[in-house]
Amino acid sequence: MNISIVGAGALGSYFGTRWSKAGANVQFVVRNKRAAQLKENGLKINSINGDDQIERPVIITDPTQAAPTDIIVVSVKGYHLESVIDTLKKLVSPHTYILPILNGVKHYDMLTVHFGKEKVLGGLANIIATLDDKGHVTHTSKIDEIRFGPLDEGQFKICEQLAEISATANMTSKYSNKILTDIWYKYMFITAFSGITTVSNMEIGDLLTHQETKDIIHQLFHEMRQIAACEKVDLTDQHLEKAWKTLYSLPTNATSSMHQDYRKGLRVELEHLQGTAIELANKHQLDIPHLKTIYGVLKAQISKRRPI
Repeated sequence: MNISIVGAGALGSYFGTRWSKAGANVQFVVRNKRAAQLKENGLKINSINGDDQIERPVIITDPTQAAPTDIIVVSVKGYHLESVIDTLKKLVSPHTYILPILNGVKHYDMLTVHFGKEKVLGGLANIIATLDDKGHVTHTSKIDEIRFGPLDEGQFKICEQLAEISATANMTSKYSNKILTDIWYKYMFITAFSGITTVSNMEIGDLLTHQETKDIIHQLFHEMRQIAACEKVDLTDQHLEKAWKTLYSLPTNATSSMHQDYRKGLRVELEHLQGTAIELANKHQLDIPHLKTIYGVLKAQISKRRPI
C-alpha cells in the first residue's frame, strides 16, 4: 500500500513510521522547515510501546513530484486544513482516498466539497504524543489507536486493505463499520476534555477531585450528545460511561492537546471544536450554556494574548 502523510507532526509521524515499518510505502509531504529537520535528524519514535526509527524517510516538499498514492492521511490541525487543500489536489488521483484523522467534524464538509463524498474516508486517532526539539516523536501513553471506516458504499475494499497492513504494524488499529458514530463520540469527548482543561488551566486529576467540575464535564457531554442527536448520530448511555471510564483511566497529570498548546502560547482548535459545536447547536436551536461559556471565556483570553 502507498500512503502519503500530509502533516508530519507528532500524529502523522507516529502512524506513518509504524506503517512504514509494517511494509507500506510511506511518503511524508511536508513544508521546507520540517523537511530540513527530518533530513538532518531522521524520523524517530520514543514510545512506551516500543521505539522505532526511519533514518532516511521519504520526504516530499513539492506534491507534484510525489509518487502515486492509495491513501492520503491528513493529520494537520483543523485550522491548517484549508492551507493544504491545494497540496491534496495535487496528490489525488482517480484511485486515491483521503483519510482525515483531525479532531472534530467540520473538516468533512470542506473535504467533501473539494473531493466528493466518495473520496473521503472516516477516521480518527487517539494518542498523546509531541515532538521534541529534534523533531522526534515522544509518546508517553500506551494509547496509540487509529480508527477508520467507510462513509460511502464504494470504500469497503480500500478500508479492508488498510486494515490488513495496519494489523501488522506496532500500533492499535481498528476498522469500524460505525465510523460516523465513533467520530462523533470522540468529538463529544475531546470537546469537553479540551474545553474544561484549557479554560480551568488544570490537569484531569485535579478536575476529577471536585464534584463541581465533574458536574460541568457531565453537562458538556450532555450538550454534545444533544447536538449529535440533531445531526442524526445516536450517542448512547454506554458512550457516556465509556467517556467517564476513559477520563478516570488517564494519569492524574494528563491534559488535552488544546491545553498543552494554550500553555505554550500556540494556536488552538477553539473554532474547529467548540466553535463548530455552537454553530451546529444554533442551527438546531439548542440551548448549550456550558459550551458557550467555555467558548466565550477562551475566545476572550486568546484574543487578549493574540488574535485567533
